[in-house]
This record gives sequence, C-alpha cells and structure tokens, in this order.
Amino acid sequence: MATAVEGYEFGLLGPLSGRHGGRELDLGSPLQRAVLVRLLLGEGRRCGLDHLIDALWEEPPGNAVRSVQTYVYRIRLSLGEERSRLETTQGGYQLAVPEQAVDALRFERLVRDGEELRTARQTAPALRAFDAALALWSGEPLTGVPGPYARRHRERFVDLRLNAQVAQLSCADELGDHARVATELISLIADHPLREDLYALRMRALYHAGRTAEALAVYAAARETMVAELGMDPGPELRELQSRILTGTEPDALEPHPEAQLAGAAPSFASPTVSAGAVDDIANRSSGDGEPIAPGAAPEADATATTPVEEVPSAVRPQQLPPAPGDFVGRERLRERLRLALRPSGEAVALAVLSGIGGVGKTALALRVAHGIRGDYPDGQLYVDLRGDGGQPADPADVLVDFLLALGLPAAEIPATPTARAGAYRTLTADRRILVLLDNASDTAQVTPLLPGTPGNAALITTRHRSLVPPGATRFEVPVPDQREAVAMLGRFTGDAEVAGEPELALQLVHACGQLPLALRIIGARTAARPGRGLGAQLQRLRAEERRLDELRAGDMSVEATFQVGYRALAPDRARAMRLCALLDAVDFPVAVAAVLLDRPEQETEEQLEHLVEAGLLEPHAADRYRFHDLVRAFAARRADREDPVADREAALVRLTMFLHATLLQAMSATDRSGSLSIHLVPVPLTGLRFADAEEARDWLLAEHTLLVSVFARVLRDVPAAARIVVASLSVIASSGLFAGPAHQRELERVTDQAVATAERSDDPAWQAQTRHIRAWLAFIRDDLPAAETDLREAIARGRAVDDPVAFFMSARLLSVVLADQGHTEEAVAFFAESETVAGAEDDPGSPAYFSREVGRLFTALSSDRAEVNLSAARHVYEVSDRLRQEAAKR
Repeated sequence: MATAVEGYEFGLLGPLSGRHGGRELDLGSPLQRAVLVRLLLGEGRRCGLDHLIDALWEEPPGNAVRSVQTYVYRIRLSLGEERSRLETTQGGYQLAVPEQAVDALRFERLVRDGEELRTARQTAPALRAFDAALALWSGEPLTGVPGPYARRHRERFVDLRLNAQVAQLSCADELGDHARVATELISLIADHPLREDLYALRMRALYHAGRTAEALAVYAAARETMVAELGMDPGPELRELQSRILTGTEPDALEPHPEAQLAGAAPSFASPTVSAGAVDDIANRSSGDGEPIAPGAAPEADATATTPVEEVPSAVRPQQLPPAPGDFVGRERLRERLRLALRPSGEAVALAVLSGIGGVGKTALALRVAHGIRGDYPDGQLYVDLRGDGGQPADPADVLVDFLLALGLPAAEIPATPTARAGAYRTLTADRRILVLLDNASDTAQVTPLLPGTPGNAALITTRHRSLVPPGATRFEVPVPDQREAVAMLGRFTGDAEVAGEPELALQLVHACGQLPLALRIIGARTAARPGRGLGAQLQRLRAEERRLDELRAGDMSVEATFQVGYRALAPDRARAMRLCALLDAVDFPVAVAAVLLDRPEQETEEQLEHLVEAGLLEPHAADRYRFHDLVRAFAARRADREDPVADREAALVRLTMFLHATLLQAMSATDRSGSLSIHLVPVPLTGLRFADAEEARDWLLAEHTLLVSVFARVLRDVPAAARIVVASLSVIASSGLFAGPAHQRELERVTDQAVATAERSDDPAWQAQTRHIRAWLAFIRDDLPAAETDLREAIARGRAVDDPVAFFMSARLLSVVLADQGHTEEAVAFFAESETVAGAEDDPGSPAYFSREVGRLFTALSSDRAEVNLSAARHVYEVSDRLRQEAAKR
C-alpha cells in the first residue's frame, strides 16, 4: 500500500503504483518502472548509471546506457513540477523522495521499531508496529517489474513479511490471543511447510489455549513433513517443546503485561486495506482507549481458547490404514498365506513379517491384506512408517505417543519414559482385537515396543532386513513376481489393451524392468503421461544400459532413489563390497570370487555379503553363492562409476582375471597327465582354487562358465592391458572342450571375437596368431571349415614372423586337417609335412609334438557327456593326421 507524504505516494508492496496530489502518475514501460524502483529503494542516495543497468539486465544490450538515460528522462517528466527531485549527479542519478513516501521503506522502519519494542519487552506497542507494517501490503511486491534487482528485492520483501508475521503472532500469543494465533498459523504453515518456528508457535498457542492433544498433533504433522521432504526429524527445539508439552513442563502463558490490560493492546491483525492515515495513527499510539480487561483474563475473542477438551471415549477405534493400491494385482498364494498367519489367536499375538528388496511391493501387499482382514480386528487398525530403510529410523518412543493418542489416551496422561509408554500401550490394547501395521521397519529392537502384548491382536511388519523376525513371527519373503504375474501388473498399470496388442514387447519390457513392481508402475505412469509413446518406445529407452535408471523415474517414484536409501545406510566397507561385486555381469557368483574382487579373506567377505543380504541389496542363491537383482546391479555399477577411481576398478578386474586363469591352470593339473601345457601359458602370481581330481575341476568349469565369459568380456572391453591373460585362459577353455552345448560355445566365440579384435589393434604377431588359432578351433568344432581355414592361414602367416614352433605346429597341423576335409589333399599334405619339421620328439616335454598330444589328453580328460561337445572332432584330427603322415612319408 502506498503511503502519502508531502503529496507523494509510491506503492511497492503490491502492483507498482505512484500518486502525487491525488493524481495517478504514469510510470511508463516495465523497464522504466524497474529504473524507478531502483531509485526509490536507493533512499535518496546517488545511484550510478552502472547500477541502473545491472538492475535491468543480466546481460545488458548494446544500447543499455542510452535506454537508461531515456527512462530517467521520462521519470523526470512524470514528476511534473517536482521534477527537480530527480537530480543528475556525477556518474548517476539521485531521487529525493522521503522514506515515508515509499511503502516498502516505511514497512522496514516499522518492523525495526517492532523488534526494538519486543527487545524492550513492550509487547503491546510492538504488536501495533507489526500490525501497521503488515497493513501496508496489497499483494505480491513489485508485481510486473522486470530485472534482477526487482527479483532479488521481491524475494527479500516476501521473507521480511513472513518474519514480521511470525513476530506479530508471537506478540499476540504473549498477550493471550492464543486461539486466533493458532488459526492464523494454519495458512502460514501450509504456505511454508518447512519453517519449524511456525509449528513451534502454533504448538505453544494451542497448548496455552488448553488444546494439548491438538498441539501434539501439530508436532506429528511437522515430523511427517520433515521426514517426507528432508529425510530427517524436526530439530532439537521442536522436539524439546514436544517433550515439555508431554510432561507438562512447558511454561504457561505469561501474565499479560500491564499494557495488555487495555483493549487497544489487543491484536488487531489489521486488514491490508487500512488507509495511510490510519496506519500512521496506529503506529503512533502507545495505548488504546477501550474498556480495561481484568488482570489475567483473556480478551473476549479468546473465549473459545479456554473451552475444555471434550472427553475422549474409552472405546476409540483408530482407522489409520492408508488406502490400498486400487490397481493391485497378483500375489494370490502369498496373500492367502498371510491371511492364515494373521488370523486372531487365543494363544498369542499373530505376527507376520514381509521382507524383500526395495520396490518389490511389500507395502502394497501389506495394505491389501490388512484391509482384507479389518473385519477380524474390529477394535481398530494402527499404522506407522518406521523409515527403517534410511539413516534416521523413527524412534519407537515417538511412535508410541502417536499410538496412545490414537487409542484415546489424553495427552496429559502419556508417560514420559519409553518403557512406561510401552506399558500403557500394551494396557490399552489388552483384551481387544487391534491390527498394527509396522511399515518399513529397521530392526527387532525398533518394533518390539510397538507390538501388542495379548492374544487376539495382530501385527504385520514390512522390512528390507531379512533378520528382522520377532519371536513367534512368521517371515515371508516377497520375491519379484514371475513372468506371467509381472506382465499382468504391467497390463494393469499401462492398460490391458496395450499389453494385449503387443504381447512380445510387453514381455521384453517386463524383462528390462527386472520384473520389479516399482519399475513396472513407473512405466505405467510414464505411459499415462505420454499416451502417444507406446511400449516399443519405452523399451527402446530402457535398452540403453547407462540410462536405464534415469528412465525408471516418474514424479516421486524412482527406482534409483529407492535403492539409494538403503545404500546410504551402509558402512563404507559394505558399500565398497556392493560396488565391486557389481563389476560382475554374471547371474550369480561364489564367495571366493567376491573375496578376490575385494582383496579380502573369504570369511570377512562372506560377512560383508551377508550384511548386504540383510539390507535387502543382495540375494542368497544356493550354497555360498549370491546374486543381484538386475536393477540393483545397475544401481551399484553406477555408484562404482561415480565413487571408485578407474584404477581401483581395473585393479579388481585384473586381480580376478589372474585368479580365474590360475584356477584354470589348477584344473589342467588335476588331470592325470597335464605335461608341459602350463609352461606355454602366461604365468600369474596367484594360486587359484585347487581340485582333487578331474571330475571336481570339470564341475567347477561348467558351473562358472558364464562367470568366466562375462569377466573376460569385461576385461577385454575395459582393461586391454590384461587381455593376454584372458587369451591364455581362453586357450585352456577351448582346449578343454568345456562349453556345455551350442549356447556356451556361442558365448565363448563372442568373447574370442573380442580377443581377436583386441589383438589386431596391437603390434604383437604372436598374440594375433594365438587368438586366431583359438577362434579357428571353435569354428572347426562347429564344422565351419571355411572360417577355420581363414583364421588358420592368418595365424600361420603371423606365426612365421616369430620364433614360436609350438604355435606354428598347432596351427599348421589343424590347417592340414581342415584342408583335407575340404578335399585339398595336396596342400594339406604340404602343411602337414612343414609341421613335422618342427614337431620334435613326442617324449620331449618341450617339443610341439608333446604339447599337441597333451592337449588331446586334456580335452579327453575334462570333456564329458554333460559338456555335449563333439569329441569326435578331436579324434578326427588325430585320424586325419595319421593319414596325412602316411601320405607325407610316401613323398
């Protein structure tokens, strides 16, 4: 509101306005108005031309100086006969308008006066000053005024107004107008839900008005808001205030100051439309002239504040369950098992625990079941989110306060100690049928005080922590839904017609989401938000591995944020274990492999992995094996990329590659006769696993095939410096024949293709020859003779450049067989004869002939019917070789 002084009125605390002698001033264009605001808030001081330019633009245009000069000229014209008030000074301008003519300056002065009066404990005059200050407002300050200067001051004035409102209400509360203060604060808290001082002021006002239960409810609402928005409980001041209210130690309202005994001291909460003259009158009065109020009595407006709280019925039936998801689908068998476990019992409290990874749908399932059995628990249902997946779990002592209030216990009777509260809670739930849903619990210690104590009641607990099983409870693991159920969920979230129209895409989308219900729900939300983007487009976006987690968020739902909560609660060494294990792309992994990655003893590693299982971030899978959910692995891999130095990740992968290679060498040693094979392979400083016999070695190789292939592929892609170790390992696997069927062979061939490409980028012909030979042998096994011939010719060509008779002998001997099988007998005999020149004696461990014989024995020793490889390929090589030897001898 503008203030009239010396004929001028300038209003900044609302739409910008100006009047002179009752005449509306033409304030010009928006930028001209911005110049005027800058001059008015300069309070008569010189304002440099550069300051005016900065007030208007973040990046001034080329004609900024001329534009500002034009705006100043027009402002001067609008002042008419008073244009001399706007003076040109050296390098700038100065507008001589007194403080009283500008409502914003007048507002700041009144607020300062009010604060000084409060400090001097003159509450009533302070209240009148704040009333007068707030009466100057008529809307959003500086409405329609552009530029960075106006924006900054608009925000500043809004903050000043809020602080003034808080001070005004604090004064009013001190003067006894508790009910009105509590009412006024409702809208302020709604507009500023994170201001703890507003909650504290309303709690005090309600408490002083005799409305203790409502005061405690304000604290509960504040805590819920702070946890939801900031992830933390309210600060110590608000918590201490709650404690004082609970224990009755919060001081009563102060006796009204003598000034407050006059009616004029009563809070006015002045309307923003008060005239300028009335504002001055209010600000200048020191006391009112109304009838006096009796000492200690509240003003007439406070009559409602002292109304006694109505007696709470003894048979209060709380109904606190949040609504169950309307689109819930599936989980029929698990729901039925839960219902049976939660049937009222005359012998004990019915207890059930739902555990599982974040996002698997524990809460949705619990709510569905809880609503379904409400009829079994007619005395009420209690609910609380215990925030056990984060760093600040709910304090059960605070939860007990909420439960006791919900059960009808007056706030003044709530015990001060946690133990006494738990006892009161068990007393109130005794001989009743009440269902308690404890959602998102952290541990047994947190939930124990919240469990009813007598038969007939029931408690359902959800948690990510597998070890949370109170005595007498039945634990149910909530798995990811199977494929059929996951597709049904997707249909419910996105629309059954869309899924029915593209069933194959729906199936792929379910797999890309890891069948995680939260991810499927997010896809449904994104589909609803973008109906033109079908399942195919959603799938395409999810296939980009590096962006998958970014795509799985919608509104306040986020797969990454769900996992992040549990991850932040991990100790540093456990978080590191999670990140490094995510380097593995295999379906699962044994403890021994994880120990190598972490560079820790197996026992210590197993303890860390069990902690990850307990936190719901890793799953046990068979004896001594673990696995990640696909999306949890993606999350952990992203954390590794962002938190672990590249050198640390590479070192872990190299360490594991050497361990796997050493274990392959041990598998060779477990055969009856491994001979000199190991002396031709890359040595490593690790011993690897040891095997009692060939059967044990064979079982390990078959069990870890996917792990081996995935690690080797990762190393070839990310750590090319360790590629030679990978190639040496591939030589052992290919020579052993241990790839169970065509699928395993294709995996091995893909990695070998990577190895060939990596070798080709080097300048090492021996390495290039070795990778080509491995790929040729795999092609030979699958009977692709042209491909085998091509690689063998390349291997021989590169092998001739280096002195490696074993490599040349193996490739030349195999090429002779390949050529013979294709009918090229002459060339086959020639290559065979050339190989014989370097063969050496079969009883010489260092000779190529000895090496070749031992490879054949290794293939026979480690291969088995389970491997489903064509053992006749090896026998065929020897049969053709014998025939070629005879042909070569004839010539």
